[in-house]
Amino acid sequence: MHQNGTQLSPTSTGVEVVLHVRENESVPWCAEIVSGEHYAEIGLWFNGTTLADYDGVFFLPRDVAEMLMAAGYAVPKECFA
Repeated sequence: MHQNGTQLSPTSTGVEVVLHVRENESVPWCAEIVSGEHYAEIGLWFNGTTLADYDGVFFLPRDVAEMLMAAGYAVPKECFA
């Protein structure tokens, strides 16, 4: 599967967040988080432009949510810690 990672905006906490989009699609399917020795991949599922589900973490990191919202996606409050 071809993937294209695009960092849409800088984070304020020194964490690198990359949203991955499949070729010929516009909705991100994965968020990759890198910070020093820490690394995580979070699967993303949307209902239209609203985040419907995610996996890989208990709560969605604020940096990922802020990047999704900056890209025009709605992130429900219950996703946050």
